[in-house]
Amino acid sequence: MSTLEENLKPSIVLLSASDLELELKELKEEIKSLRDNNDVDHSRLNEKIDNVAKSITWLNIARSQGMWKSRTCRHMENDACSAWNVNEPEKLGIPAEAVTLEQTGIKRISVLKFPELCIACPLYEAKRS
Repeated sequence: MSTLEENLKPSIVLLSASDLELELKELKEEIKSLRDNNDVDHSRLNEKIDNVAKSITWLNIARSQGMWKSRTCRHMENDACSAWNVNEPEKLGIPAEAVTLEQTGIKRISVLKFPELCIACPLYEAKRS
């Protein structure tokens, strides 16, 4: 038989059904494992998202109290807190637009722009009528 004839012969590969079954079973197990791992990962992510949502809710409550305190505190003068002077507000995370500079060089915080300062202020005193 010539080489040409050998190349033209159909090449048949016999696969056993049990080999295919075994491969299929392994694939099913791998897919199940991936799904189970994803379920665990999704569960963890959902738990973290729930915690973030709870924190945001708490922060909104705290912020609303800070806003109330900033408007009712006797230390608020010209929209700024006169009880605190902050030399390096950027180190405390206070936004630059909330910082006012007095003629004396003292930096004050505009509590209308940054009421978060008032949330847990130990110097809060209600305005007296």
